[in-house]
Amino acid sequence: MNFYDLTRHRFKTYRTGQLLRIMRLTIIIMTAFFIQVSAKTVAQKVTISAKNAPLLQLFDELRLQTGYDFLYSDEMLKMAKPVTINAKQQQLETVLKQMFNNQRLVYILKNKAVIVAMKEESLLDIVNSYFARIDVRGKVSDEQGRALPGATVKVKNADRVAITDVNGNFVLTGIDEKAVIVISYLGYKTKEVPVKAVMNISIESVNANLEEVGVISTGYQKIKKDQLTGAASTIGEKDYNQRTAVTGNFLENLEGKIPGLVYNSISGAISIRGVSTFDAVKRPLIVVDGFPTEIDLSTINPNDIVSVSVLRDAAAASIYGVQASNGVIVVETRRGKVGKPVFNLRSTFGFESKPDFGYLNYIDSEEMIQIHKGYVSSGNDARYYYQDHNPIDPVRSVLFDLDDKLITQGQADAKIAAIGSYNNLKDYTNLFYQNRLTKQVNFDVSGGNEKSTYLLGLNYVTEKPKERASQNDRIILNAANTYQLTNLFSLDFRASYTNNQRKNGKIAPYEDLLPYDRLVDGDGNALPATFGEGRDNFYAINKEYNEAAKAKGLYDMLYYPYAELNANSNKTTLNSFRAQGRLNSKITNWLSLDLGGAYENEQGINDYLRTDKTYRVRYIVNIKAKKDPVTGTPLFTDLPQGDFLSKQTIRNVAYTLRGQFNANYYSKDKKHNISGILGIEQRRTQADAYKTTFFGYDGQSLVNKPVNLQVLNTSTPPVFSELGTYDGTRFRSTDYFSESSNDRRFRSFYGQGTYVYDRRYVATGSLRIDQSNLFGVDPKYKNTPLWSAGLNWVLGEEDFIKPLTWISTLQLRAATGFNGNVPSSVNGPFLLLNSGLNTVFNTSQLYYDVASPENQSIRWETTQSYNLGLDYGLLEGKISGSVDLYYKKTKDVFGTMSADPTLGFNQYNANTAAIENKGLELMINSLNFNSTGFSWRTGITASFNKNKVLAVQTKDKTSSYDIVYGTNLQKGYPMDALFSYKYAGLNDKGQPGVYDRNGNVKIMNTYGDAIVDVDFEDLKYSGTTTPKYVIGLNNQFSAGAFDFSFLFMYYGGHVMRVQQPNPDDINYGYALKGSANYWKQKGDELYTTIPGFPEYGTPGDYSFAAKYGYTYGDRFVRKADYIRLRDIILTYNLKSERLKKAGITNTQIRFQAQNPFKYTFSGNDIDAESIDRRSGVRSLPQQAFYSLTLSTNF
Repeated sequence: MNFYDLTRHRFKTYRTGQLLRIMRLTIIIMTAFFIQVSAKTVAQKVTISAKNAPLLQLFDELRLQTGYDFLYSDEMLKMAKPVTINAKQQQLETVLKQMFNNQRLVYILKNKAVIVAMKEESLLDIVNSYFARIDVRGKVSDEQGRALPGATVKVKNADRVAITDVNGNFVLTGIDEKAVIVISYLGYKTKEVPVKAVMNISIESVNANLEEVGVISTGYQKIKKDQLTGAASTIGEKDYNQRTAVTGNFLENLEGKIPGLVYNSISGAISIRGVSTFDAVKRPLIVVDGFPTEIDLSTINPNDIVSVSVLRDAAAASIYGVQASNGVIVVETRRGKVGKPVFNLRSTFGFESKPDFGYLNYIDSEEMIQIHKGYVSSGNDARYYYQDHNPIDPVRSVLFDLDDKLITQGQADAKIAAIGSYNNLKDYTNLFYQNRLTKQVNFDVSGGNEKSTYLLGLNYVTEKPKERASQNDRIILNAANTYQLTNLFSLDFRASYTNNQRKNGKIAPYEDLLPYDRLVDGDGNALPATFGEGRDNFYAINKEYNEAAKAKGLYDMLYYPYAELNANSNKTTLNSFRAQGRLNSKITNWLSLDLGGAYENEQGINDYLRTDKTYRVRYIVNIKAKKDPVTGTPLFTDLPQGDFLSKQTIRNVAYTLRGQFNANYYSKDKKHNISGILGIEQRRTQADAYKTTFFGYDGQSLVNKPVNLQVLNTSTPPVFSELGTYDGTRFRSTDYFSESSNDRRFRSFYGQGTYVYDRRYVATGSLRIDQSNLFGVDPKYKNTPLWSAGLNWVLGEEDFIKPLTWISTLQLRAATGFNGNVPSSVNGPFLLLNSGLNTVFNTSQLYYDVASPENQSIRWETTQSYNLGLDYGLLEGKISGSVDLYYKKTKDVFGTMSADPTLGFNQYNANTAAIENKGLELMINSLNFNSTGFSWRTGITASFNKNKVLAVQTKDKTSSYDIVYGTNLQKGYPMDALFSYKYAGLNDKGQPGVYDRNGNVKIMNTYGDAIVDVDFEDLKYSGTTTPKYVIGLNNQFSAGAFDFSFLFMYYGGHVMRVQQPNPDDINYGYALKGSANYWKQKGDELYTTIPGFPEYGTPGDYSFAAKYGYTYGDRFVRKADYIRLRDIILTYNLKSERLKKAGITNTQIRFQAQNPFKYTFSGNDIDAESIDRRSGVRSLPQQAFYSLTLSTNF
């Protein structure tokens, strides 16, 4: 037996034989005579305090206070229990008695030494020990309460071991009630806990910032990372909540954190490993706490999320079958923890300044006047385009009057100068837009005991959007409860309710206005725009005709953009309810049964009130009025005067029922582990929508008036009526009445298995059969299985790797399998018809047309994927990450097929196309520096994706314009391929030309008999509009009480078209600055690329096609790569002893700036993130958003 002298060098062994013999003899004598007797009273007093501290730690403290030596064996201390003690100025012997109480050890005081020895058990002790045995049942979870399957639970100093099952549960029978169990798990700190009959044990991760989660949740099961064969990533609560999700969309916090995941921060769209479909569902499947969700994602409270797992390949996601082709995002939310009630409060305030419309680069009044002057002076003023009743641009009106000698040059100059002195861009911004303000409050309380836990939460978000007359409010109530019903049964129940309220007026698009249109007068009253809504000058009437129409009793028919803001009221209320439960039954130590399900109900009501102050109501009521043959006054018999109130109701209901066996078996020598699941699932989703409209509605009396829909729906040629209106047949009953219903049903059988040998070799497999009412009856399509298989070689456990101490973990993964996808527009194998009333020949005759023909061969889209991955950890986990190579091919993609028109339809959808995606994904996490007062961590994710259409049916005859501007798919090119004309510049007539494949220049014309076009082979492939490379760089710094982080996002490898100045655009929207520098005379083609105007130097030629060669020319395609500083976050952790004593902990103040900086590689004048990359039309860019968050626990 070796003894240690703690007064000199700990663990230093004395090997002198004589001294060793003396010590042994002394121990034997003292043990024989004083085994139950303490040494003589020691007068020395000590003070010591500790909680669950090892004996060795207390020995050190007592040695320092008393000078006593402590003699013991290393084996003895392994059997000691942790000690909790709080002694102030007590005698040493009293303290030692407390320390050794209920220990299997005794102490002896002798000559300034404390000698530790084993306690001999008496016959009574042995009898008591036999009867003092209990059965221990428990659950092992991480800091956030997530179950840890496969954790090792060992009885200390005994040969008893249990392994937790898929739900983190374990059972140990016949255990000494004084025993201590040791819990260990890869990536987590080992923990020792005294046993109890029922235990809930939480363990901490070794390095929470680098590797927060040791398991991947698939929704069906939890898989240890070292047993994963597919491609999946998880971020935990701390990493997820590094950023405040100010929009309320939980997806925004995933950007830059998960390789392979691409998030569009403007649209909110998300994709994983590219897009694998044309028509079917493109969004990844979202799973919340184990069950898929079909309702609005705003019902998910980001503050409740504890982990998000992203399943990227077939081996990880194929268990979801026909829903998993686009990947799966699994969200796990918070639950209560054992302990006293804990209250969490977080409040966030956000600010964003009003938008800057100057970025859109629209021409101002002065430049537009220059273009108008050139238009009229060219000799083609197109007066025939303006009928007597049509409104006319005020500048052209002056120029026409001057040309007709109705006014002098001086008068014309004065009038035009007055018009050009005003630009409405500033007034437009101030009248229709405001600073955006948001406020969010999140509050919850949680707690529980060994038998049950609870969490009750509330989240409230209110937003004053940047658009005036708008307001958004959301409230979420949620509850999460767990119950340990018996030793064999446990229940998990969750419920949430969300109420969304949205209200908005109508913002007139700036494109509706001329830059010199005044919006309000000096008193703030709305003024009319020159043209009608939508820049209409064909159906609209001018002021003179409007006064005449009003005199006859008709509505004012001028367009007042500012009045539209409050004359339209669009209110939406969305109520969502979700409840789910799961009952777990422990059958054996390695087998359990889960019975559970989820129910979702979403009800939405939209009330859209258009008062008779709106242009749309006034216009439609007027054009449908009849003239009284006697009085000549208007009769509103078919469509009454008054407001329009449209009410739309939507209802989405979904449920999932699931029964599942879970197995997790270990052999006695722990070298073999077999785990898996086997289950059956039933799902149904129903979506119903109904819309009706009340005409002549009076909001005071709540009554409406009848209408004659048969007459209103009648198609009539546009005609200027005797009442002074121009009937453009703008009434379509489908705008006011509609009804739809969708019912989808699924039944699935599935299984998954994992075999692990010696913790080094892992094999997995899964199989799922989906049946649905969406597919045909052909058995070869109806019961096609979707499967996956994978291997994992845990190299870090190999003997030839272990000596390489700089390698912490290393594993190689390989997997293949099939996923599926369901159609979005094809409603199964059935014949679907549209019905309506014949308004041309017989207004009472019912007719049908084919919406979707019968197709019994309809089947799901199938994606086969291959994945090869490497996971690594270096330098004790200071550097970790993964590398994944993948290839996936999707066949039976839904595409459009041409049909014989005599069948009653021209085309139909069928499984005709194929797509491939291949790429590389990287993730690197590093702890760059770590000291007591400062740390620096870096996270890098990188995704590289290449997409290609392998098969698609194209139209027999497709114009080049459909290809360069439309979404016409081409075999051998990416789905978002951008094609352009080979721009040849201007000829001496100012006309833009394009090159064909032989280098000949063509001036295109797609109208009339002399059609000139180019073939597909004459076009240039410019690239893809979808980023091929996405890289996220996240740095986190901690210095004392401050945390600082920033996230850079790089999107690259794609292109964008950039809209060019074109004077012709003043007729159809808004021209850009510089449009006045167009071609005007021969020779200008040497100095400008902007075509001539009007119509490229050819008066009276209205061929629009010629301009396409310029607008969609290859010269104006740019590299779209950009870098965005997505956020900067500064957090102050308030550490105050006063707060701590008051029970207030984890208090933080966080300042966050989102999108404060961007850089576009091809020129910072363009925001490559917000532009329409296909047309080149600009949209308002994302502005910097600033928020301040205060959070605390108490």
